[in-house]
Amino acid sequence: MNDVRIQPLPPVMTTDEVAQLLRCPPESVARYVFSHQLGAIRIGRERRFRAEDVLEFVASRPLTARPAKRHLKRTPRR
Repeated sequence: MNDVRIQPLPPVMTTDEVAQLLRCPPESVARYVFSHQLGAIRIGRERRFRAEDVLEFVASRPLTARPAKRHLKRTPRR
């Protein structure tokens, strides 16, 4: 088995740290902020994210994506 250790989140994170945690580009993190889906603290020209806000954002996301209806069409039986 792999020896995987889960590290605790720092109380405050940068945009790059949040992007790495979410496995998305930093531009996506900025989009989440602008659409008010993810809260951020502004310090000068930079943003910081509280661990609680990031965890709440992750918890609010759907667990799985729904397949498009076109993929659910059945082929007619012959």
